[in-house]
Amino acid sequence: MIRPLREADAAALASDLARLPLLVRYRRDATRIARDLAEASARGDGLLVEERDGGVRALAWFHRAGTLGVGGYLRLLAVAPEATGEGVGAALLLAFEAEVARESRHAFLLVSDFNDGAQRFYERHGYARVGAVPGLVLPDVSELVYWKRLR
Repeated sequence: MIRPLREADAAALASDLARLPLLVRYRRDATRIARDLAEASARGDGLLVEERDGGVRALAWFHRAGTLGVGGYLRLLAVAPEATGEGVGAALLLAFEAEVARESRHAFLLVSDFNDGAQRFYERHGYARVGAVPGLVLPDVSELVYWKRLR
């Protein structure tokens, strides 16, 4: 089930996500992730989770509008290791797109240049690589810009 993040979800979800190699490389430990989610919630950012059997296993963190003045921005799509390959990421991506489509005609996201699996995932879901920003977050990594027209 896809639903909004609740305050009670943050700590357990942050612990699961902190194990992901991507978040390790970007130096996001459980404490930092939980703090980031609390701040995002206070700002009103979009925060959707996938829940199964009473546990939260994945997150979509996004902005509904504002990107380049025309679109929404998927800041993070992360699935706990034990839930990968079950369609959880695709379900959250569709939920993000539905939320953004209410206000915007376009969706944007960034993918690390080393994250081949994520690049393939987004391309399978209709996103086109439209650029790159070298050294945006880490000096040795380019963030690849992806875009999709929603309507």
